Amino acid sequence: MKIHLPKIALRHFCLCFVLTMFVALSLGAAQAEDYAHPQVEEEIVAQDAPVQSRNVQNNEMRIKMANGEELLFTVELAVTGAEQEQGLMNRTSMPLESGMLFLFPEERKRTFWMKDTLIPLDILFLARDGEIHHIHSMAKPQSEALITSEASSFAVLEINGGQADKLGIAVGDKVFHPVFRNVLAP
Repeated sequence: MKIHLPKIALRHFCLCFVLTMFVALSLGAAQAEDYAHPQVEEEIVAQDAPVQSRNVQNNEMRIKMANGEELLFTVELAVTGAEQEQGLMNRTSMPLESGMLFLFPEERKRTFWMKDTLIPLDILFLARDGEIHHIHSMAKPQSEALITSEASSFAVLEINGGQADKLGIAVGDKVFHPVFRNVLAP
């Protein structure tokens, strides 16, 4: 049995089929992106990232210390897996009062290393509200030793080595930036 469809019906069917396939493939790609960064218990470099990247160069953030003094820093955000893996590797210097803020989708223990990082760093591990709960001072350049947070961390701030001690930054001080939802976005 042979079915004859008018040309207009055939075109309508083809158009509907193509649109349906486009929508299905688009939804499949969007769902696949949600799983692009594997979740692992321990990590050497950060691989997971929040759903929306907020990577904007030269973000300002403040650190409010226990004595009430506030320090202003300019930070780069490392949000995607690629940005986090690159981090501050291969840089020969970084301006004072600068750093890199690594952001993650949830709090958990974080592990970093200094392989291919050419400058010493202070690594500050931060809770979801921006409170500093662990500081690893003067991480040695190019070391493959693992540096792990003492508690679950939502973010990690890397600044020039020795700056935390020099400026008096301590555990319990608080970082203020829109990603912590503790200040208004600029």
